[in-house]
Amino acid sequence: MSSYHFLSLSQLNGVWTVQLKRPEVYNALNAGLIHEIRDVAEKAKASESARVLVITGEGKAFCSGADLKSGTSDSDLGAVLRATYNPMILALRGLDKPVIGAINGPAAGAGCSLALACDYLIVKEGAYFAELFVQIGLTLDAGSTAFLMQSLGYHKAFELAATAKKISAEEAKGLGLVAEVVSDENWEQRVKTLGEEFAQRPTLALALIKRELQKAHHQDLATVLEMEADAQRQAGYSKDFQEGVASFLEKRAPNFIGK
Repeated sequence: MSSYHFLSLSQLNGVWTVQLKRPEVYNALNAGLIHEIRDVAEKAKASESARVLVITGEGKAFCSGADLKSGTSDSDLGAVLRATYNPMILALRGLDKPVIGAINGPAAGAGCSLALACDYLIVKEGAYFAELFVQIGLTLDAGSTAFLMQSLGYHKAFELAATAKKISAEEAKGLGLVAEVVSDENWEQRVKTLGEEFAQRPTLALALIKRELQKAHHQDLATVLEMEADAQRQAGYSKDFQEGVASFLEKRAPNFIGK
C-alpha cells in the first residue's frame, strides 16, 4: 500500500502504520524522509478512515537523527528547519488523531525530537533516547525544546540537552516520557494491539484532548477552563458521546465512530 521511497505505509482497520526504511543509516532523516512523514500525517488528517497513526523504524534503530552525510547546500540551518523539520513536526502535532511512537531502538538527535512529537510512546527494551545536538555544537531543534520542558521541567531538560546523555527505556519511563516498555518477544504483538485499542477509542474526544493539552501549557487557568468548556461542548454533541453513555448503561463495549 506504500508508494513512498524512504518509508512504508500500511493501513488496517483505521490503524495507519509508518515504518522508517533507511536501516543502513539507522533511519536517519534526509529531506525525502522528512517530506514523506509530513505527507503521511497530512493524508491521515484528511482521511475519514484513519483513526490512529503509528510510527516505528526498520532494523536496529528508531531514528538516529539528521543524516549529516547527506549534507545541505544551505548553510542557514534555520532556513533548513523552517523548510523541512518544522512542517513535519507541526503536521504530527496538528494531526487530530493520536500518534503512537513505537520506539524500537535508539532515538537520537532529531530522531529524539520525532519520538517526542508523538502523543503516546511505547518503547522496546534496550532502546534509548539522546539529545545529541550539543555534541556537534548545536542547540535543540525539531521541537525538543518545547517537548522536554513540557514533560520534564527546566533543570532536567537542561541536563539532557547540555550533556547529551543517553536515557534508557526504563529511565525514560521513570521520568514520565514513555508509557510502556516492552520486551523484544512481545514487541510486535503489543504494538499491533495498542494500535487497535486506540483505533477503537472516541477519535473526536482524543483530538480535543490533544489540542487542549498542547495549549494548556501556555495558558493561564481561566483560559484553560474556558477552553475545556468549549471543547467539552463539542464533545457533548458528538455521536460518540451518545454511544459512550448508551454502552455504559447497556453494559456493553462501545462502538465509537469518531464523530
